[in-house]
Amino acid sequence: MRWQRRARVAVATFGIAAAVAMYAAMGHRTEPVAVAPLARTDPKAMIESAGNVLQQVRGTKQDYLIEAERQLTYKGGATTLVGVRITLRNRGGHDYIVTGREARTNENQRDLGLSGGVTLAANDGFVVRADVATFNQDSGLLTAPGAVTFERGRMTGSGDGMSYDKNGDVLTLLDRSHVVLTNGEGHATTEFTAGRTTFARPEHRLTLEGTMHALHDGRMIEAAVGVVHLTEDEQHVTDVDLTGGSRVSGGTGIESMAARDIILHYGTEDDALESAELHREGMVALLARDGSSGLHLAGDLLEVALGPDGSLTRTSGTGNVRLDVPASSSSAKAIRAQSLEGSGAPGQGLTNATLAGGVEYREDGDGRIASRLVRSRTLSLALAGETVGEARFVGGVTFEEQDFRAASAEARYDPSRGALRLTGVEAGKVPQVSDARATIDAGSIDVVLQGRVMKAAGAVKTVLRASPPAAGRNGARLPSLLRQQEAANVSADALDYRGEEGTATYTGNTTLWQGETAIRAEVIVMDQSRGDLQATGNARSSIVFDTGVSIGRASAITYADAMHTLVYSSSKSAVGSAVVQAQVSGPQGDLHGDRIEVRLAEQGGRIEGLEAVTNVSLRRDARLARGSRLTYYAADERYVMSGADARPVSVVEACKETTGKTLTFFGASDRIIVDGNEEIRTQTRNGPGAACAAAPRPR
Repeated sequence: MRWQRRARVAVATFGIAAAVAMYAAMGHRTEPVAVAPLARTDPKAMIESAGNVLQQVRGTKQDYLIEAERQLTYKGGATTLVGVRITLRNRGGHDYIVTGREARTNENQRDLGLSGGVTLAANDGFVVRADVATFNQDSGLLTAPGAVTFERGRMTGSGDGMSYDKNGDVLTLLDRSHVVLTNGEGHATTEFTAGRTTFARPEHRLTLEGTMHALHDGRMIEAAVGVVHLTEDEQHVTDVDLTGGSRVSGGTGIESMAARDIILHYGTEDDALESAELHREGMVALLARDGSSGLHLAGDLLEVALGPDGSLTRTSGTGNVRLDVPASSSSAKAIRAQSLEGSGAPGQGLTNATLAGGVEYREDGDGRIASRLVRSRTLSLALAGETVGEARFVGGVTFEEQDFRAASAEARYDPSRGALRLTGVEAGKVPQVSDARATIDAGSIDVVLQGRVMKAAGAVKTVLRASPPAAGRNGARLPSLLRQQEAANVSADALDYRGEEGTATYTGNTTLWQGETAIRAEVIVMDQSRGDLQATGNARSSIVFDTGVSIGRASAITYADAMHTLVYSSSKSAVGSAVVQAQVSGPQGDLHGDRIEVRLAEQGGRIEGLEAVTNVSLRRDARLARGSRLTYYAADERYVMSGADARPVSVVEACKETTGKTLTFFGASDRIIVDGNEEIRTQTRNGPGAACAAAPRPR
């Protein structure tokens, strides 16, 4: 249609006009500038690019960033990065950058093989270096197969092979690891070597495995595994945990330590060892002040604390505890128990220790003295260097030395003097000592072991025994008026016993008895080497002989075993008691005198004769005799009595008195022999019954 043709012409005209206007606005077209093509590094690469960036994001946080100066991609997907830089963000509070001259990936594009001066550097100065390494983009694990070094301030390390876990911020040296800490002057203060070392940076911890060795604070350290705890700046050691065959040696104060497991605690300012814990079969050997071996400690669990000079200031132990004191001026000592608590002071070492639970204290013999063994529930020791000053045993105390035994509730022992004091009552038992010669019970007993000198006090009870000579000691004898095959008993308030000399002095309410034979006095002295006896102070005796019981009393009673004589005397005793006239009563009659001597048979048990002098009187049956001296012969029951000066002898019998200078009469007959010797007229008087009855009787 006509209107359609006009419309088409209008549109065409508008289009041409618009084109002309646009061309006028643009002007002439400028020729394009040619861009230089990218220089090919490797013609085999399918794609080559520069300034590449690869970023991995987890959640809203960037996990790591890989940058490279150049990227080459090959057929099959393998890629090479040149001038690679890997940034790891916030690993354990640190940012890390891994760099290398080149990195290669395989077809899976997950492992980057880094080479050429590979470096792992943290923003706190921690640096790891290797020739080659592999970075896994999935796990974030960086590994290196060859020689590796690292450094962090004054700490450096090296090893063969390593792995770095970016997720845990953990570096592991796989073999032949070596870690060194230096001081401000660059001198090594600590060195660690091991097969494998793991450095957990967030925990500031080194774990060394595969026979760990270390040198720290002048001490050699060994263990199957060692865990080293560092300060926050990782420049000082705070603790070292040792596991398996642990041993520490050298240094000051402590010569060596050993246990299955040991924990060492150090001062952070001076790196000095402050304390240690030893677990399972622990042993600590201390140094003496002169540098020689000192005390030894052992136990299932031991704890020790050291002073600034390395000396032991505190210790404790439990389970199979042992304390050994080396031989110095006295014999070596070994002490076992179940627990130990000790304390000391800097410069002095251990000054006291308390052990408890099944205590056993042993002393080795040294040729001069025999070995000694003490058992108790607890033991408190005073120590001066390597010397035991005093040992206090409490609870069920027993003491043994050769044939010597002692028991008490409490004992104080001074090894330097060989002195022992026994006290206390336990389960109704008082202190007791015994050897082949005697057993002594008393409220308290003091013993000097060399020479067996003993002083006992408080209700002393003694059992005395005859014994043959043995082990270089003299034998012991009882007085022959006692039976040798039976023990004799003595009780007193106090006792002074000299075992080597064989003498025993009993004082205060003293009684000696064996069966029905008994002697009582204020003081009784017995000589077991000779078999002699002396009783003084209101002495009394009751002695059983074959012919019957003999009863006696005197100021003093003395028995001399070699002479087989028993003497009753009226002399004043050493303890100041009143004079008691001697008296002996028995089958031979009732005899009085200032001194009476009884002669016994060699084997004892039988009286062979009597001798009485001064103020003598004898009553036998109805016969009363007076004189200055009386001699009795048991064989024929003969009595010979004589006078002194002008005093005659008299015998009164049935109101018949016979006098003379010497009278001899017989116990079994009425016969009397009178010898007047012409100086005194012999008289025989008969008196009336009344006069006889009024005659005084002898006292």
